[in-house]
Amino acid sequence: MKKNIYSLFLAVIALAAFTACSDSDNDYQWASVPGNAQVYFSSDLPSKQNISNKKNSFTVPVNRVKTADAITVGVSITSDDNFFTAPSSVSFNAGEATANLTISYDGSALEYDDYKSVTVSISDESYTTPYGASSYTFKAGAPSPFKSIGKGTMVEDYLWGFSTPVEILQNEENPYIYRVQNGYALKVPQDGDDPSEYIEITLLQPGETIYDVPITMEGLVYFSPTSTGNYYDDGTYAGTIWLYHPAHFGKLATEDNFYYSRVLGYKEDGTPGQIQLAPRYHIVPAGVGYSSYNKDDVCVITFPGFVPKDYSADIAANGIFTDFAGNVYASAIAEFGADATNVKAVVVPVDADPDAVADALASGDIEGEVIDTNSSTIEVPIEEGLSGKLMIVLVVLDEANAIKGTYVSAFEYYGGSSNPWQSIGIGLYTEDFISSVYGVEAVQYEVEIEENIEHPGLYRMVNPYDGKYPYNEEGDWDETGTYNIEVNAEDPEGVYINQQATGVNWGDGPISIVSWGGYYLGSGSASFEELKEEGYLGTLKDGIITLPVFELELGDGDILYYQGLTILGSSGYYGCQNGAFELVLPEAMADGARAKARANAKARSFAKRLYGNNKGFSMKQVRILSNKKAPLSKALTIAK
Repeated sequence: MKKNIYSLFLAVIALAAFTACSDSDNDYQWASVPGNAQVYFSSDLPSKQNISNKKNSFTVPVNRVKTADAITVGVSITSDDNFFTAPSSVSFNAGEATANLTISYDGSALEYDDYKSVTVSISDESYTTPYGASSYTFKAGAPSPFKSIGKGTMVEDYLWGFSTPVEILQNEENPYIYRVQNGYALKVPQDGDDPSEYIEITLLQPGETIYDVPITMEGLVYFSPTSTGNYYDDGTYAGTIWLYHPAHFGKLATEDNFYYSRVLGYKEDGTPGQIQLAPRYHIVPAGVGYSSYNKDDVCVITFPGFVPKDYSADIAANGIFTDFAGNVYASAIAEFGADATNVKAVVVPVDADPDAVADALASGDIEGEVIDTNSSTIEVPIEEGLSGKLMIVLVVLDEANAIKGTYVSAFEYYGGSSNPWQSIGIGLYTEDFISSVYGVEAVQYEVEIEENIEHPGLYRMVNPYDGKYPYNEEGDWDETGTYNIEVNAEDPEGVYINQQATGVNWGDGPISIVSWGGYYLGSGSASFEELKEEGYLGTLKDGIITLPVFELELGDGDILYYQGLTILGSSGYYGCQNGAFELVLPEAMADGARAKARANAKARSFAKRLYGNNKGFSMKQVRILSNKKAPLSKALTIAK
């Protein structure tokens, strides 16, 4: 009962207060109603107008309250770059509450995602109202016609080494154009220019031309310049690292250099499943960079839903094997992708057409040898009577026997003679293949040299990489076999060394060597005459065999010199980085040269005893400590 009396008391007080207020001199005054048309812009208009580059105008609604009469109202417009224009007035018909103001622009000059600020205003104040907006400010532009197709993966394996999920978009107007979220912006330090949001990739079509380069190959791609956002400074050159397609550099703008930026695999609907980019990492504004435009696996983008199959293979002939029954085989080091399980190989003359041989293997017209892809060494029979310059042709087939890859490796075999090799004496070998890859100086030492009596000018060094090689220590080479190294100087102006095993393994895999000319001959990518004309082959002059020296720009102002390749396991490195390879035949060996070689070998033998035994260092540590050079550098790894 007390509570109810209290509530009633509060209600009486409130009523008294209300009555007193309404009786005061401060009575509320209602706002006046404007007598004009009260023209305004609705507060519901969007802050962003999406327009099209296929049109030249769009409209903005203008409203009014009083609609009885037909009126014309003055308007004005301002915009970034004066890109948009509009009439100086808008007209309402009698009874209409809304009129459309037409805003014009040049659709051909419209750039995607370039939104410009626009303001339209009622310029005649006699028509405005305090209860509505007399101006409307917004941004207008054309959105990019890209739609997301999901999340893919970007893997970079050159400068930084990372893997990251990335969004991938496809252009709805041109299905050959994709945008891939810039994985560099996600994974590398952002201390330079702003990174690009996307890498824009275009699938090039045969018949079109890009930067004056006609496109003839299927599957090539172009990508737009892209900022990684990462800043580089070595004290000499400084700037942000960008990705550039080789098309942007005149001397690099060739279709052959475009080859490494391509589609690696397609989905069943014909769209890309995996794309590889091989950019030049260019330092802006320094104007120097890393030459990665001619390498595989620099940057690989896998599209959503695509599971790549690895049908890859790699082979390198490295010798001849004869079983107890007298059957002769070509032996090769081999490496196979996970899905390369249906593989055949055959030995044929080097001038045979590899593609025709592969077709015959696939169809069964040539039986070939079924290869065990679980082994790292393969043996392919050499038919009786087959000799000279030969090659292994290996074909990888899918489950339907369709060809997924053809690989070749050349070698030489001269059968029919019990021993076609004849010793011609002791020569002097300057070894730089293994030495320079491990960061030590080239070494000179004596080796026995033989010449093939059936093929004059074909020489071989007898087991040059056993204990004679001064940098070797016990256990560094295979003592159970003979690893002779053949040097083909049948044409003194066209000398080359095919890929051959050395028998050496310093813990990074079995080591093979090949001259640069021999590498191209073995891969079948160029003819002997082409390589000779272009200067890829060595020479034999006055009894001395040398190989040409090539240069590679490393991107930091340094130049790498090389004459061939050194293969460690299945990875290749630039060989002869000192440019010092030389083979002095016995006929040219002067007493002074022989004495120098012997002194050189003795000095290294002494260093081995001093550091290897007295100080407890292994010879491999001596190689590094005594020369103050780093061992194997991943930056110098070449694509297989």
